[in-house]
Amino acid sequence: MKKFNNKGKFCVFLLMALMIAMWPVIPAFSQDSPSVETEAERGKVYMKIGKVTVTEKDPYLKTADLPTSVDVLGADHIENENIDFTMELFKKLPGTYYGDWNQGIVSGTFSLRGFDANHDAPAALIVDGIPHNWARGSMDIQPFFPMEIERIELVKGTNDPRYGLNNIAGNANVFTKRGGNYSQVKLLHGSFQTSEGDILVAREEGGFSQTYFAAYRRTDGYRDHSDMNKGAVSGKWFYTTSDDRLSVGVIARFFDMDADAAGYLNKEQYKDDPEQAQSFSKSDGGEQENRHASLHLDYIFTEDLSWSFKTYAQHLERNRWCRFSETGSQQERVRDEDQYGAISTLMYETADWGIENLRLSWGVDYQYQDNINQRYKTENRDRQGGPYRDWDYTTWYVGSYVQADGEVTDWLRLIAAMRVDYVDGHFEDKVNDRRLDMLDYDEIWQPKIGAVVTPYPGYNLYANWGRSFQIGAESLRFGQTSKDVPFDDRNVDYSKNDGWEAGIKVSPVKWLAFRASYWEQDADDEVRLVPDPSPQAQTIYDNVGETERRGWDLVLNVKPHEWVTLWGSYTRQEAEYTDPGPGKEARKGNDIEIIPDYTLKAGVDFEHPSGFSMSLWLESQDDYYVEPDNTESRVGEYEVVNLDLRYKIKLMTFAFQVRNLFDEEYSAFSYYSGDWTKYSPGDERSFYGSIMVEF
Repeated sequence: MKKFNNKGKFCVFLLMALMIAMWPVIPAFSQDSPSVETEAERGKVYMKIGKVTVTEKDPYLKTADLPTSVDVLGADHIENENIDFTMELFKKLPGTYYGDWNQGIVSGTFSLRGFDANHDAPAALIVDGIPHNWARGSMDIQPFFPMEIERIELVKGTNDPRYGLNNIAGNANVFTKRGGNYSQVKLLHGSFQTSEGDILVAREEGGFSQTYFAAYRRTDGYRDHSDMNKGAVSGKWFYTTSDDRLSVGVIARFFDMDADAAGYLNKEQYKDDPEQAQSFSKSDGGEQENRHASLHLDYIFTEDLSWSFKTYAQHLERNRWCRFSETGSQQERVRDEDQYGAISTLMYETADWGIENLRLSWGVDYQYQDNINQRYKTENRDRQGGPYRDWDYTTWYVGSYVQADGEVTDWLRLIAAMRVDYVDGHFEDKVNDRRLDMLDYDEIWQPKIGAVVTPYPGYNLYANWGRSFQIGAESLRFGQTSKDVPFDDRNVDYSKNDGWEAGIKVSPVKWLAFRASYWEQDADDEVRLVPDPSPQAQTIYDNVGETERRGWDLVLNVKPHEWVTLWGSYTRQEAEYTDPGPGKEARKGNDIEIIPDYTLKAGVDFEHPSGFSMSLWLESQDDYYVEPDNTESRVGEYEVVNLDLRYKIKLMTFAFQVRNLFDEEYSAFSYYSGDWTKYSPGDERSFYGSIMVEF
């Protein structure tokens, strides 16, 4: 196991020293100590960071009640975050590692369970119950500013039957704020000429609620040529009948973003001047727009039987200009997607069938996508002729699952589910005048089982096994490589991803919660994006054969005093090519690239009745290989500490934030292509001030 460097040790010691310094104000633990969790939550497996609202009617989060590793990030750790890109919120969640590409609208993403999102799309992103993944599979959380988000639930592993497509290593569920009677206005300014304004207005009366949100953010960025402007507007209108049996609502959202891209640096450039833009990338950047509308309906037929239905339409459009080498030309990459879908869930819950409690669920979801993927050669964003790639394809997808979840006794809960998915569509390559049907994947069956054993209140042993799947991205689904070459053999199966997990979640006293788990995932015929060494740097997807991932996680929450909360997580992971297949035998036993051996998150939150509050937290990860042959040096290790200070006076909250407190110089993401390792420098130490008014 690799050890921290001296700076990493110092960061951890600082957190410990701060707790010792505050110890005189912390009384001895007693029955009067504040709770980390409610009594109902002590019997669950999920863990929380921050404050998450539960009610007497719903004493725990049913959406997060699964027999697998689930972590929930609360609103108090979200709405005050100062970030350029919303995906950065996942930095705090246990077991995740964030790749900050910092390439304009292609900003970066999180990964988990030994998958790297630069090569895979390992997770389904669900916002208010609606899928938000691009056709390639990558998650799109850009339209959602932190102040609008109520909580995030991250489900890891292969055991969740609710989602099929993109649910390879887990899923992220984002819930936005809705209802109530309050207004919030926030203004922020700080380093790199960063400014942001947010306003949220919520009104609720007589069963009708309306929630409006608008935000705008601009920054010059840490590096040259990394300006960014983005804005979002959303509205939510919901009506609930007086008997609470019917709820129906509409959500509408608009988002636009314009961002320049500084390009990747080589090692010498990165060490000499990390703020510089790559010389051949000085006109790189892009634009993105999102348009979304969805209808949400919930109906309670009886005390035992309820139904939830959602339908949506959304338009996603992105134009990106990028150049990856001195000898290559600039490309314009166009994505234009229309997505439509519907999700239905029927649930029956009873205690009359001879067991303590039984929940039966039947879910059906449908997605239709009409997608355009084009590429042009350009000079300073001017097209030089027609497209050299012009794909026009449709994909329709339907999935269904049934699940039985029963508390057989007061100490044993058993869960079993079966999911089946079917995908079809048509593809047209206009440049090569080629038309293809979807490969015949047949029905994609995914069994899942799980159990939770509670031998004593506050002690929960859990285990699960499940299967998820992966199909080829974009043209590969139709039997054409991303180099526009048709398959010789169209008898291609989907990739089966089998995983299991076993763990223990304990809360022996109400001020302490701890979870430890071990997991494994094995995949066959895994499809991954691989680097293209050619000057044009086209996207290439490749079947890398069989892979194996394994690891263990530790998560801890401690609340020794009503003013103080400590939280932290540590994850070890391994990802290996176990049988790479013909032509790739030399990779066997090698590490899968861009997977750090460990990730660590640790923080202390302090909140005093006088209105003063503080949050100090560390984000750390190990280094990794940047290419599958494992011949280049390992890179990417860093430890970054952030500090938030807040003071609330009546309805006003003043905040001061320091990002990268110790001015760590580090590469936020690195990868290998074109015979050189590319570096994306992380931001230097930066300072921000903000004011929030509530009324």
